[in-house]
Amino acid sequence: MEAGRKLQYVVTCAVSILTSTMGFIYAWSMVMIRKIWLGKADFQLNAEETKWFFNIAPIGLLVGTVFAGYICDKFGRRTTLLTATVIAAFGSIFAAISSEAWLLYVMQGLWSFSLGIVWTVRNIYMAEIVDPDIRGGLSLATRFMFHFGSLLMVLIGETVSYRAMNNWIIIAPLLSFAAIYPIPESPYYLLKVGKEEQARKELSSLQENVGTEDIDTQFEKMKMHVTMEMQNSSSFFGFISNISRKALIITFDFIVTGIKLFSISLGPIVMQGLDSMILEEADIDLTFTDMIDLGIKVGVGILSALLVDRVGRRILLLWSFIGCSLSMTVIALYFGVRDYYTQAIQSIGYVTFAALIILLISKSLGLASIKEVIEVELFPLNVRVMAVVTLYVFEGLGYSLEKGVREFESSAGRVSVFWTFAVIAIHGFIFTYLVLPETKRKSLKEIQEMLRGDENVNKREITTIQE
Repeated sequence: MEAGRKLQYVVTCAVSILTSTMGFIYAWSMVMIRKIWLGKADFQLNAEETKWFFNIAPIGLLVGTVFAGYICDKFGRRTTLLTATVIAAFGSIFAAISSEAWLLYVMQGLWSFSLGIVWTVRNIYMAEIVDPDIRGGLSLATRFMFHFGSLLMVLIGETVSYRAMNNWIIIAPLLSFAAIYPIPESPYYLLKVGKEEQARKELSSLQENVGTEDIDTQFEKMKMHVTMEMQNSSSFFGFISNISRKALIITFDFIVTGIKLFSISLGPIVMQGLDSMILEEADIDLTFTDMIDLGIKVGVGILSALLVDRVGRRILLLWSFIGCSLSMTVIALYFGVRDYYTQAIQSIGYVTFAALIILLISKSLGLASIKEVIEVELFPLNVRVMAVVTLYVFEGLGYSLEKGVREFESSAGRVSVFWTFAVIAIHGFIFTYLVLPETKRKSLKEIQEMLRGDENVNKREITTIQE
């Protein structure tokens, strides 16, 4: 740990505690709903009540995302994260007293609401406080800790009773509140709202004279960057009119139709169905599905965090798309042949399991993680929160797309679905290779310069200095 960056690592640990808490409560339903259905709780849920319980989560995530966009720019990144811990704590209170379905509905609503807030603000905050050469790795560290928290819930939840877990689960959000409370606010946000002295103080504590430039020089550069960004409109249409053509293409074609579409298509509902089908084909116990998935997400998440600032975002995304495309091709070929030569091909069902593992590893290596880092890096400060919220709302609508995938599977067949996924992954590879710029070790200012063009940026900088 570099001496001048101690606070940045401390902040990462604090945010990681929060994301692991979110993962912990998010995975509650994986274990506890099963306990309720097996009669291991002191009350029961019928099929209709269980359906309503799971339908609350996407609504809570969507509302939490929109709410985060409002308060993040109004009250600050740190305050928004603190708000999420308080909401999660209230949800834990309802978990402790849960004895009827409606109490679980409230709990699920509050927990998913807080998760929507954290997931929206976490990467924005990390991008604005961490140095460029370690930004990707530390941002991804907070992400794989979410999956670590989920894995922890699965492991602990299997060994403790329903009531014991719910009585003590409030410790997690309280611990998160204690971790987040002392961390600094983003200097970018403070400059955005005109609090220059406080911004300089926070930057000084985060940097501690790292590098060759002193704090005054770094602060003046940051101030100039923020001033330039805030000269543009903060509205959506203002963003469209001011952003460069290259950034617009990357944002709305690559992220939305490429990364987002593929990741949404392989969302939880579709992946659960795919996992079950392939594990049955390979004659593997279905109870291992959650453990396999979470174990891969944690292990590969650590690897991704270690590599992202060394090899770059583009390389990880390219390999991720290659792996996803190849694994989907193998699965499509297997089931295409199996439908006609069942007995001859079924003996090698383990091939589909190997392809599934490659798919999960490839997705976790880049597609499911790097996209969140890139989304924040590409947007200028004046519209950063609004743009990220818009993309996350789009992702939240993926539950409808997942149902559409099921309808497509019913009408065109599962093999057609697998081939479609493989083609989308190839599209993502081509676009990443041809268009997506590398943002590794670049400051947020340098990224905007690269997207807009140096000539345009230099003219604006001269104007700003003269003013």
